[in-house]
Amino acid sequence: MKIDLTDPRVEAFKSWVSQDASPFFPLVEANIGNTVRMNGREALMFGSCDYLGLSQNAEIVERSIEAIRAFGTNTYGSQALCGHTVLHHAVEEHLARIHFKETALMFPSGFAANLAVLTTLAGPEDVIINDHTNHVSIFTGSRLSGAEVRTFLHNDMVRLERVLAKSGDRRRRIVVVDGLYSADGDLAPLDQIVDLAKRYDALVVVDEAHSFGVVGPRGLGAADHFGVLDDVDVVVGTMSKALGSVGGFVVANEQINLMLRALAPSYTSSRGSAPAVAGATLASLEYIEKHGADLRSRLNENVQYVTSTLRAEGFDLLDTCSQIVPVLIGSEEKTAAVARWLMDNGVFTAAFVAPTVPKNKGRLRIGVTATHTLEECRQLCVALKQADEKFSLT
Repeated sequence: MKIDLTDPRVEAFKSWVSQDASPFFPLVEANIGNTVRMNGREALMFGSCDYLGLSQNAEIVERSIEAIRAFGTNTYGSQALCGHTVLHHAVEEHLARIHFKETALMFPSGFAANLAVLTTLAGPEDVIINDHTNHVSIFTGSRLSGAEVRTFLHNDMVRLERVLAKSGDRRRRIVVVDGLYSADGDLAPLDQIVDLAKRYDALVVVDEAHSFGVVGPRGLGAADHFGVLDDVDVVVGTMSKALGSVGGFVVANEQINLMLRALAPSYTSSRGSAPAVAGATLASLEYIEKHGADLRSRLNENVQYVTSTLRAEGFDLLDTCSQIVPVLIGSEEKTAAVARWLMDNGVFTAAFVAPTVPKNKGRLRIGVTATHTLEECRQLCVALKQADEKFSLT
């Protein structure tokens, strides 16, 4: 029997590629500051999650190189069996200290960190309750855990309470949200979520991937912004956004830490991050501790300019309140066409289409950074206005 492996989403992708109209998987040939050379053309990078611009910071790059000189390009094996370097240990101590939590663990990716937390804390006797726009890694970990998986409409606290009220027979109730939503740019109302979790005896897990380093008075994320960091049971984060490095982390109490070290396959059976990654991550954490307030101030200035300018021009930016600026386009075909046109005309943005976002809710995700200049932000807005004239976006 011949198995049918076709999928309309894949066929659409193939069609864009065959017509040389795809904005996806561009070939990056060089990277100088906020300008990249891709597919033979130069473009301003406005599709990045390097929110503080630290991946290009000379001091951090040098610390990463020093780590290679000291420890080589790889670790010996899984951390459980072969240990980790003093750099990895220092990263974990730093993360625990700034969060005022007992312990922290590094993971090879944020995806692996979410898998570890959810498959370790939950099982068939439990329920995991997700915001329906949570990151795919959260839903993947939820399904793999074997727990009942329930969802509530985005940031709908009435629906969340309804689900919690009907879950009292479960051993554990675990509410999981993104601190800052990667496709919409808005925050989870963690103050309300924490109140509900206390009322219904639930654990709270927050993925601060896009908020760590940039949101909150100390830059620790949405829980910091709402003043509820002490009430959150598990913080998941990533080094691949504001820290300009690679990998994931989990910050929690000692008991949860021990469970992850002993039981989570994505920790016990994964090789530790490369020394270069640990060196860059530690350097970024130390840099943010010294200069984070200034970086966040510059970032917020750029965000205010871009969002106010685009909204005045009539673009639909949803309810973003952050450096993630979604520009709603609509159909998958139109979203891909606009993104490719912008790339060909000197501005790169990230095209989000189904299944990453709901069908016909395609959008450009603009990533504003602290290192963008006001002139670069102006060029972005001018390019989008020109795209509007060509594609009728507003």
